Amino acid sequence: MEAIEVYRSFNSNKSIEELQYNVSRHKTTIENLKFELHFYKFLLSKAIFKPHVINLYERLTKFKNEIMSMNESGIDLINELNSHAHLIRNKIECEDLACDNFFIKNHDDLELKVFSFNTKISNFKFRLFQYLESVINN
Repeated sequence: MEAIEVYRSFNSNKSIEELQYNVSRHKTTIENLKFELHFYKFLLSKAIFKPHVINLYERLTKFKNEIMSMNESGIDLINELNSHAHLIRNKIECEDLACDNFFIKNHDDLELKVFSFNTKISNFKFRLFQYLESVINN
């Protein structure tokens, strides 16, 4: 039985440098996932599948559509991460507690989006790999 992973925030005591590093790391990971998704789409377009597989075209089309959707989500997330990286630089000027709390809440919300995106990608890859293993020619 697998444990369900849940997002937890540990950002309230992090330095500006740690927050910047984490945002940069998330951005790099998502940019790398774009290349990975591109490869999966390429793979789905090749004639490497067993003949006469029921609903093959429909399943492959569904996977391709999911890839396009995840690519768009990834681009949106990278844009949010870029915007947030800019805000982190401005946080240095923020001195009051309300400003800090607002900033940390925004940071946590963005990290939750990244966490959810990564979970969605992992689930997609699991389903894709299982399906491909069953339909690719040996």
